[in-house]
Amino acid sequence: AYATDIKMTGNVRVRGIYTDNISDANSSADDTRAFADMRFRLKTTATAGVATGVVVVDFLNGFSDPANAPCLAAVSVGAACGTGNFRFGAVNFGNSRNVVGVQQAYLKLDLGNVKLALGAKPFKLGHGLILDDTAAGAAAWFGGMDRGLILADIRLADSQTGSTGTTAGTAGKTASDTDLYIAKTYFNHGDHKVGLFAGYLLDRDNQLLLPAATGGTAGTAGDGSLWVYGVTLDGKVGPFDLSFEADLLDGEVTTTSTQDLEGLNLLLGLGTSDPYGDESGAGVVLLYTTGDESSTDKKTNINGISGNYTIGNILADNSINSDREGGCPSVRGSRIGSGGSWCVNGAGYTAVKVWTGMHGLPFGEKSCHTNAAVIWAQTTEPHKAGADKDLGVEIDVDHKHKLDENTAVVVNLGYLLSGDAYKTLGSGDDAQILAKFAINYLF
Repeated sequence: AYATDIKMTGNVRVRGIYTDNISDANSSADDTRAFADMRFRLKTTATAGVATGVVVVDFLNGFSDPANAPCLAAVSVGAACGTGNFRFGAVNFGNSRNVVGVQQAYLKLDLGNVKLALGAKPFKLGHGLILDDTAAGAAAWFGGMDRGLILADIRLADSQTGSTGTTAGTAGKTASDTDLYIAKTYFNHGDHKVGLFAGYLLDRDNQLLLPAATGGTAGTAGDGSLWVYGVTLDGKVGPFDLSFEADLLDGEVTTTSTQDLEGLNLLLGLGTSDPYGDESGAGVVLLYTTGDESSTDKKTNINGISGNYTIGNILADNSINSDREGGCPSVRGSRIGSGGSWCVNGAGYTAVKVWTGMHGLPFGEKSCHTNAAVIWAQTTEPHKAGADKDLGVEIDVDHKHKLDENTAVVVNLGYLLSGDAYKTLGSGDDAQILAKFAINYLF
């Protein structure tokens, strides 16, 4: 009865990537990139009785923070980038590639109407605008398919140092950890699934909130806190699929004085099918996040978009550099997690995306799916006094062609007619180009 059932699955991905003028929109700058990367991800699941152990290991990846060095300029294994972006022929070319990283490692306990998960696992709030990433923590789930409650405590940062009762350099202390405490509930109402969540981020020793809010130094005496309240709604409105989310952020950072933080996200999607599903359809997505009104207002905007939520192939997309790394929740452009110029200096995003999905074109109903989209975007507020808000118009084409049940070719193309905001965000307003070609093998 307690024999262990072991299953192994995984995927191998090889990509070729070409970019030009990305983020700076300046054709006179020498920023054209053409490179290849490879990722081999292996998932092992072992189940015996009520317990299941899950381990996901990435090979050929270093898992360093993309903010440590320019990802596309990385030449040494482990120097930057991680999660699959080391080029063929990096340092020590010809020797064995001994770069291995544990992406997930957690234990699940199935106790009927109560389920527990302990360890490093994916956590997601709503549609992923705030959080969609892997972190160490503990979660408890109560309920069933129609309704339930989830409680979690996850660690977002462990500085192992601190000025609030820890000894500098001492590992294993909690006084300098940054934790996020989550309560989520969901229930079905007719054709709709309603979700409510609340999160409390306790930033001991100001590892995340203070540097972003004030330009201060991590580890400064004091602490920060942030409440996140969200509501999601998914279901049917007549013939349309509906996706909705609203997030309210409210908090403060404290050192010798207190600085208030605030933010708001809104997401609305209407469509006739899943844009990446097995049917043809069309739809529209509206995205709004608040930005800083000025550097002198009483509250500082704390907002941005998780690096794992994308609106387009170029706009608000961090997947070139990483595919499981936080992206851009930011205050005035400084990062929480990882980020870059796509944080638009904390000015926020306002975007409208119109898409269409065509299943079966051009190679047959079961073999392929093609999506096309047009996106207009601007910063919600000027990223600095006198700056233009127009980010431009992006045209995307995405195609997935299945060679068999396990292997697929994926092509992602993006062309951004850069708006005037890039004259000050970057250094020009020239068109930005991205092209990705990948072969994915799932087993």
